[in-house]
Order: sequence, then C-alpha cells, then structure tokens
Amino acid sequence: MDRLDDISRKLSQLALHSLDDKDTPKRDTLAPKNKKHTDSEDGTLTDDSEKTHVGPSYRIVEPKEKEMCSVLFSPLSNIPNREELSTILLQKPEIKIPIHLNTYSWLQTYIDDDKLEDMFDIVEKVGNICPKLTPRVETALQVNVFNDVTEGMQQCFIDVFLMGIVGTAQEYLEMDTKINRNANELSMTKSKCRPDYLLMLNGQLVFKGEEKKAGDVRRIALELVDKMIPGSVGKDGKLDYLLGYATAGSRVLFECIYADGKMSECSDILNLERVADRVSLLIIMINVVRVACALYKAKNQ
Repeated sequence: MDRLDDISRKLSQLALHSLDDKDTPKRDTLAPKNKKHTDSEDGTLTDDSEKTHVGPSYRIVEPKEKEMCSVLFSPLSNIPNREELSTILLQKPEIKIPIHLNTYSWLQTYIDDDKLEDMFDIVEKVGNICPKLTPRVETALQVNVFNDVTEGMQQCFIDVFLMGIVGTAQEYLEMDTKINRNANELSMTKSKCRPDYLLMLNGQLVFKGEEKKAGDVRRIALELVDKMIPGSVGKDGKLDYLLGYATAGSRVLFECIYADGKMSECSDILNLERVADRVSLLIIMINVVRVACALYKAKNQ
C-alpha cells in the first residue's frame, strides 16, 4: 500500500493524464458539447483533445479525510434487496471526492458533466484534498491497462482500483478490516478453495473476487458460488447475501450470491479500457463497502 501511495502521489503531483495511444481508454459517446474530439479509426482519443491545465497556485485548508471517509463509507441504513442492488451500487456517493483541476478537466473529455459533478469536487475550488484518497483515485482513473502480461500482473492493475477504495476504507472503518489474496477462508469457503480476493470484517467474509487473465467473465464468475460452503448465505446463513466480482482481463462483473449455487448479476460488464467504466467501478466499490458493512451489522449486532 505504501508503494502504491508513493506512485499515486507522484502522478498526482505531476498531473500526468495523457496515456500512450495504444493504451488510451476508448472515448464514451456522452461528452460536453463544448469539447472537441478527434478520434482515431479504432475509437481511441488522440492528442488533439482539449485539456485544461492547473493555473495559479492555490491554498489547501486542513485536510478532512477522516471525517469525509466516515461519511463516504458509512453503512447503508437498510439492506437493499437483490432487485435494488444494481441501482444502489451506482448511486452517487454521500460526499464528493476531491480531485485536481487537471484530472477533472481531463475527465470532461470522456464523461458528461452531470455525472462528474455528482462524483467529484475540484481541489483548487474547494481548498480541500484527501491526502490518501485523492491520489489513489486519480491513479486508478489514469493507470494504463496491462495487456499481454501474466495473470499476476493483471491483478496488480485491478488492485489499483480495489486498494484505492477498499484500502482507504480499511483505514477508517470502525471494525477490524482485513484484505487478502489467495488465502484460506473458513467462514464461507470450502476447504482448499481460496478466493483470489477477500475482504473480511471482524473475521467474516463480506466480499470476494475471482480473477482470470482472459475468458468469459460470466463463466469465471461461477467460481464465486462453486467455492461456497452450503448454507453460508440466505435467511439462516451468516449473511443475507454475499457480494463478489469476476474479472477477465480488463472486464469486470459484479454478482450477488444469495443462495446455495445461486447468484444474480448486479452490474453491467465493465470494460476498464473506458474511462467512464473506471468511474463506474469506483462508485460501485464505494457502495460495495457500504452494503457489505450493512450486511455484516445486520447479522452480528
């Protein structure tokens, strides 16, 4: 986490928001009308796009990251039913994440202003920065996609998003929060079946993931239920349901496991080569933390 923070701070300070042409996320169809777009034949944005750069220096007031994160990751007051999950996971955060003007202006090239205004504040405008969350989020938004690499290296790419959100929440949640990979887990998982990613609250699994270098992401997601101990979730289980995700390269799908061998999709398939889908993933991860905390509290308090 310290290494990720070092990289994030350097990128944030340098305001590096242009990517190599071959790695540039594809432009979304929604964009402000006052922005110019020059697209290459393969749909990637070229260097002719407009960018706004940080102007005069600005003064940062005392950071309020602890107070902000306590609101950002606060447990939901009610556990959403399965039919509501896809909407709940995409609802705007309770508090806006401060990012730099450079980053905000760069995002306007790809994303509608209304969505940006729901998600982000501008550091130079509000005079506030989250010393950990801000650079972690900015790094997730601009990190290059890892293609033609090992599965382990692709996990490093996904970890930029997971640790950016869940890793920050871990530092501020008022319960014992642990994150692990490929680890034995006895509360819900069959013996010798280790999830690729685990989030534990007070020793209870509340969120997990299965990751592969390539393939059908829906088929990969089946491992989420195949590794479960019967009776783990549901009315008499340890949680009403369990949230999980599956990846196939840069594609991500979220699932809700609600009974033995049964699950339902609670997101579209996100393609992290698209900037808009990166923003959606960050929003979903914030709400995953909130739902997971509510699920745990409902069964343990």
